This record gives sequence, structure tokens and C-alpha cells, in this order.
Amino acid sequence: MQAWHHHPPGGTEKLKIVQVNIPEIDDDEVLVRVHAAGLIWMELYWQLYEKEDGTYKTPIPGEDYSGVIVKVGSKVPKEKRLEVGTEVMVFVTKAFSSKRSTDGGMAEYAKAHFSRMIRKPQSLSHVEAASVPLSALTAWQGLFDYAKLQAGQTLLVAGGTGPTALWAIQMGKMVGARVIATAASEQSFKLLKSLNVDEVINYKEVKLESALENIDVVFNAVGDETTKQALKVVSKDGIIVNIVDTTVGDLSKESVRDSFREPFFRKEEGRTVVFFIVDMNVEQLTKICNLLEEGKLKAVIGGVFEFNDAVNAFKQGETGHAHGKIVVKGPGL
Repeated sequence: MQAWHHHPPGGTEKLKIVQVNIPEIDDDEVLVRVHAAGLIWMELYWQLYEKEDGTYKTPIPGEDYSGVIVKVGSKVPKEKRLEVGTEVMVFVTKAFSSKRSTDGGMAEYAKAHFSRMIRKPQSLSHVEAASVPLSALTAWQGLFDYAKLQAGQTLLVAGGTGPTALWAIQMGKMVGARVIATAASEQSFKLLKSLNVDEVINYKEVKLESALENIDVVFNAVGDETTKQALKVVSKDGIIVNIVDTTVGDLSKESVRDSFREPFFRKEEGRTVVFFIVDMNVEQLTKICNLLEEGKLKAVIGGVFEFNDAVNAFKQGETGHAHGKIVVKGPGL
């Protein structure tokens, strides 16, 4: 089968299409013919691919994907209704895999444990479905598991048109929060207006501390510099949810790499900052899909690329200017 391999360390220059065997599944796994895979450009720089001896694993990129089941292991529970021919959406969360799998969905076929997938809603295309799991679950867990966002609170989403930020904005509006977002282009302003954002701040023209105060929750999808600014506008009892930085508190890079399961909390200037890595949660993803089918949430696609054009897809992601999730189609589809 065709697959993209990444040969770290390095970026897009280390991506190449290869011919490899179709994966063999274990009794508790499912084999999927991939129709579309979500792109995470930062995946090319993840430290988890480095081995203890200093060499690197060679991963197939793509943590979330959508496709059709072609083979089911004998120990996959019948009640999961994961049968040959079933359309599914998958989130393999490589950092939490018990086998530390390095293989994702940018291939003709991909395998995953049955607990890492749900049936795809009929109302979603495969491209839309592939865009959902990683980004939507990150927003959900950040806002509700860690920040405990509630109606009437004020939510600031930094980097408002990124794939995860757009979910955070929608979820904030959904629960009745006042939502403020940062952006800097007319295209971004138009997109945020369509999502009924209450206020948009042009971060190129206005410093956060000069325009905001007493923010209850900051959802930081940008990075460390934004955290420094956010500390000046978040309320005394507020929280900054940080989904980008891996240098939280005094943790070394090795500590972050080896302790993915635990969120990292710190106090800075009396405010709470949390960094976490999203994990698959079937119940939460099912709720998100139900909200999608009800029209209360919508998938925002920032670009769709053919399989052979995945390098340009990653380059587009690296610009930081994608308006929504970038998706790569499966080969021959």
C-alpha cells in the first residue's frame, strides 16, 4: 500500500511516499481503508519519535482519520457495532498508545485499537469527519475538563482561526460564555463574525492588556508569548489553558515527553496555567458528533489536499494561516 513516512529529525524535507505492507491487526484491532486524514503540522517535530539511543522511529503521520472498516479482530466487542463496511472516525493519540504506535492515517490503510474509534455520523463527509477528533476533543477537554467554563463567563481564544481555536469558540458560545478572539486578517475577521464571536481583537494593532481585563478563561492556541500577555488580563481566579507549549514550569523536555498522561499545572503571578495533551474519549467524541448532527457545532475545513500533495499540506499548516483544519485525502480517492 501507499503511505507517507516521516524520517525525523526534520520537517517537510523528511517526508516521502513509500510502498509498505498493509498492517496486520491484533485480535482487538480494526483495519480501516483511509478516506481522509487530519493534518497536524507540529507532528513532524514531536519528541516522542526519538528513542533512548538517540535514533528515531519512522512514523506515518496523522492521528485522526476517517474511513471504512475492511477487517475486524476476533476480540472486538460485538456491541461496538464495528463491522466490515462500517464508516468510522479514528483518533489514535500516539502519545498514549500502550504500544507507542508511530503509525497514523496518511496511508491507504491504517489499524487502531477498537477503543480509538466511533462510527462516523452519516451527516458528515469523510473529510469533515477526519477534521474532528483531535481538534474538537482538545477544545472540549481544555474548556470543560480543566477550565470548567460556564455560562456567563468570558472566554478569550488566542489564535482564533486555528483548527482547535475554532472549536473552542463554538463550544464557548454553545454554553453561553462571552467569547473574544484574536486575529489579524480580513478573512479571519469574516470567519469569526460568522461564528458570532462577541469581540475580535487585532493582535497586530492592539495589546491584550490595553483592551481586556478580568477574563475568566484564556484558551491559548498560539504559544508562550501569548501566555505572558494573557497573565495580564486573566482574572485572579481565572485559568489559562495552554495547548501549544511543552515547557511548563520547571519540566524538562524529557519529562514532558515521558509524562503525557498528566496535565501540568503551575501558578504564575497568582494565576493558574495548565498545559495538557488531549486523549481519546469515546463518550466526549460521541457528544461532539451529536452536536454536529444537531447543527450546534460545525466542522471548519481550512484546506483539502490530494494524497500526493501532502508536503504542501504540511507547508500550509506551518504558515499558521490556515482557517480551520487541513485534511489530506486517502490515495486514489
